[in-house]
Amino acid sequence: MLLPGLLASLLAALPAFSVVAAGWSDRLEPIPWIAIAGVVVSALVHARVRRAPLAFFLLVAIGVIAVSILYASFLPTTSPVERIEVFARRVFDWLGAAFSGAAGTDNLLFAYTMGLLAWSLGMIAGTATFRYLNAWWAIIPTGAALLLNLSYAPPELLPLVFIHLVASFMLLVTLNSARRVARWRTEAVEYGLHQGAGFAATSAAVALLILLVAWRLPTGQVNRGVASAWENVAGPWQALQTNFDRMFASLNPSPLSGRGLTVAQTMAPRGSFELGNEPVMRVSGREPAYWRAATYDRYTGRVMAGSATTSIRLDRGQAIEGSLANDDGRRFTQYSVTVLAPSTSVIYAPDSPVNISVPTVYDYRADVKDFGILRPVAPVREQQRYSVLASVSSASMAELRQAGTIYPAWTRSYVQLPPGLPAAVQQEAWRIVGDATNAYDAASRIEQHLRGFKYSTHVPVPPANRDWVSFLLFESKEGYCDYYATAMTVMLRAVGIPARVASGYVTGDWEPATQSYLVSENHAHTWTEVYFPGYGWITFEPSANRQAPPRLERPLTPVDPDELRSLFDNEDLERDFLDDEELDIGGTLALPPQTAAQTGPSPLLIAAGILLALLLVGGLALAVLWFYGISGLPAFARPYAQVVRLATWSGAGPRPGQTPYEFTEALARTVPPAGSSLRAVSDAYVAGTYGREQFDASAVARVRAAGSEALRILFRLLAVSRWQGWASSRVRTVAGAEPRH
Repeated sequence: MLLPGLLASLLAALPAFSVVAAGWSDRLEPIPWIAIAGVVVSALVHARVRRAPLAFFLLVAIGVIAVSILYASFLPTTSPVERIEVFARRVFDWLGAAFSGAAGTDNLLFAYTMGLLAWSLGMIAGTATFRYLNAWWAIIPTGAALLLNLSYAPPELLPLVFIHLVASFMLLVTLNSARRVARWRTEAVEYGLHQGAGFAATSAAVALLILLVAWRLPTGQVNRGVASAWENVAGPWQALQTNFDRMFASLNPSPLSGRGLTVAQTMAPRGSFELGNEPVMRVSGREPAYWRAATYDRYTGRVMAGSATTSIRLDRGQAIEGSLANDDGRRFTQYSVTVLAPSTSVIYAPDSPVNISVPTVYDYRADVKDFGILRPVAPVREQQRYSVLASVSSASMAELRQAGTIYPAWTRSYVQLPPGLPAAVQQEAWRIVGDATNAYDAASRIEQHLRGFKYSTHVPVPPANRDWVSFLLFESKEGYCDYYATAMTVMLRAVGIPARVASGYVTGDWEPATQSYLVSENHAHTWTEVYFPGYGWITFEPSANRQAPPRLERPLTPVDPDELRSLFDNEDLERDFLDDEELDIGGTLALPPQTAAQTGPSPLLIAAGILLALLLVGGLALAVLWFYGISGLPAFARPYAQVVRLATWSGAGPRPGQTPYEFTEALARTVPPAGSSLRAVSDAYVAGTYGREQFDASAVARVRAAGSEALRILFRLLAVSRWQGWASSRVRTVAGAEPRH
């Protein structure tokens, strides 16, 4: 059982290795070894413990204790007992936050959770392999975990899926061979040791050939039915993703997945991070803008989060009814966005989008004007494009000063603050606002105050018991865009002005040759939006490394796009960015005829291809197993061998010591319609094997016809009914466990 054990260990370790390679947090390095240990310990436990429930309980207990001790050892304390106490307290605090709806920001707990998951996968794979000789219970959980992580991780890790497929195929073949060898031993049948190994090697070569051919096949257009099905799946998945983002709000962005365009449901403070210069999208449009992806409305003291939303399905070009388009001081502007990242599950659009050229889902909160996120029905892939008609604010400072403070009822949630907000934060907000007599001047003063703080992407993370904004204002006094956007939002709310945090990308680099903005990873950004009655949400820039959005003193003349662009451009400023954790991908979208050619496989097509490859591999495995060892038999003996194989697979195979006549008579009593055909097959087998009778072509044809008839009846009356029952039970063909009839 060495080869099955190695294959089971590989299957269990692949998802763990993909998590380590994605680099979601620190302390992930041990989890592949935890998965392998789960397989090894399972083999040892099942070899010594006969009762399955007891073995399962022991494995769970061993895993929880061992993984807990391992991760407690990472804490910077001297006493082992103290480490356990501190670690247990952190686990209970994290669980309390998870069940109370708060956000979790302890990355060590994410690594600990991944360690427990790795042990579970190893334990399941080991149990399936060594106790039940059932490959599928090792393949399906590990494959699901691998695909789930790769749906967030970079495409560079996709080859792990194909390694998993090859190992799965080999494990299926190897365990079937092990069951067959066990039966041969029970029945005292002679066999060569090379048979199982040779069969497994041949099967692995065939599996590799199929996967290589499948990998090179072109990816076609996904039809509208597939896109609609994806939408039905994506809806429930959004809720699961929201909870995951909340429970692990401070995960690091993957260093390999920067080019994916995704958005998470929470935004938490992080320490040091960097992004590269890879382009993510190209935006064609004359006027510069911030390309918003999502907004966050709820501050907990530790994170900014997006509260529950209502979704509207929009067809191509369908207007978002009741949006901010009709507010004062606005103009319509059209943009075309070409995706340069592998894919995006978010529509990036400036200010207030009115309609989109692709089918979308619009998520809003208390009111249709209360923008949450805009996402395509199925994610848009690299080199695809979409157009956006947006209502962009051109309100002047004079107009905003006169907007007043009579806010709509739905904006009440945008003055929400946590009960535990330190009083010093509110006092500081009022101090900065001073004698301002209107919301615009109050917002501008807070904006300018925060722009005086040091901008840095290498900052200490606030302690677990400290308020994020308070820590920034009174202790660290340095941070990056997430810090300043959150601080400005909280301080404005503290003085009664509705505000929210928005995330996306800043304008990008203007390229005269293409008359477009090239937006790269390092243009990702977070900013503050303030609500003004009659004018809607207005962008403010509290981060010092970005130029504040230009705003006219009075609405006297039309705005010149080139003048606006020059105000936005400032190459001497350090580029800002948002963490990659706020980004996620998958699927394809049927685009209008004018869209660019599709390039690169989408996650949805990859999943379909993997399913097809599994079906092909499974079908090939079944065919190989059916003909293995039979094709070399004499023609008169093949029908009998096929009857034995089908009956064995159906749980009605020959018992040890049964003669061919006894077996076929017992089988005929179970399936009477096949009686005459079974007797003809057994007569020929006995006559040729033991009587050395010679068969001419016509006799062989008669035996084959009888065999075909027997197989047809056995499959219809015996195999189908038996296999239906087998599907809901464990493997019953382990050596010595064949059914008796």
